[in-house]
Amino acid sequence: MQTPATRAEFERRFHLLRERIRQGKFHVAKGMTRGIEKVRFLPNGRIDFLSVNESARLQANMINQFQNEDVKAMVERADQDATEGRSPDHLGEDLAE
Repeated sequence: MQTPATRAEFERRFHLLRERIRQGKFHVAKGMTRGIEKVRFLPNGRIDFLSVNESARLQANMINQFQNEDVKAMVERADQDATEGRSPDHLGEDLAE
């Protein structure tokens, strides 16, 4: 999983996560929302880094990873393989490329 290199990338991931939750495209299991709920925004709209815990950070990085076109293509191939009855044994190879 790629980690953000700048503060702007870090904040973009949290805004993307917040937008996906608002749209109903990202659901979090009960008890897993505590990290996201504790993220605070500063008066200037920036994220307060001290309020971000590991769980929230991982969820933001994960949502960004799924935005990646390579991951989308891999998931689409896996779905296609499943509908055609093929084994998904090659999926790990897609990630290594």
